[in-house]
Amino acid sequence: MNEQRFERIKKLTEVQSTSGFEHNIREVIRSEMTPYVDEIQQDGLGGIFGLRHSEIKDAPTVMVAAHMDEVGFMLASITDEGFFRVVPLGGWNPLVVSAQRFTLQTRKGNYPVVSSSVPPHLLRGKENSMPKVEDILFDGGFESKEEAEEYGVRPGDTIVPDVETIKMANGKRILGKAWDNRYGVTAVLEALHDLKDETLPNHLIAGANVQEEVGLRGTKG
Repeated sequence: MNEQRFERIKKLTEVQSTSGFEHNIREVIRSEMTPYVDEIQQDGLGGIFGLRHSEIKDAPTVMVAAHMDEVGFMLASITDEGFFRVVPLGGWNPLVVSAQRFTLQTRKGNYPVVSSSVPPHLLRGKENSMPKVEDILFDGGFESKEEAEEYGVRPGDTIVPDVETIKMANGKRILGKAWDNRYGVTAVLEALHDLKDETLPNHLIAGANVQEEVGLRGTKG
């Protein structure tokens, strides 16, 4: 993999934008595709697409689409002690949620957050030791509900994984988050780049939908 492609993957995967809150990644996609298309259109839910027009009047239209959102959480409530209860946005395996770093996105700014984990010795002897996402508390370091609210934390705020995209030891594999479907977004942008000097026999629509992780809503919209 060449360095330019890796840097594009790194840029796209590290952006933090969960379902329904895709504004961060949408603006990156807009900036990346603008040099390669004739116009850009955005749908009512926030999907964004670049259009390349063929010089052939009755040419067929081809669409290439990925989705830009990633799984995350929505803050449901703040406990008196300042911890957060959440609901998942998209499908999560509860085994991978605990003891991870996240970012809490609020109207006042972004704050680091860590998810809680029940010590193994407290789970011994229990019939079902599988945690539920709704039972995992998130900790932003606040000492009380009042302090969290002073920093602008409110129910409805989003929590997204905080992961750096890096190359593995042999340089042939990449470790990161949001591969579903930022890699698809990368492929769309790479295609637009490769076609920039080509005369197309068809009209091309290329871009990304929103809210795929919560029921394919962006595609239906």
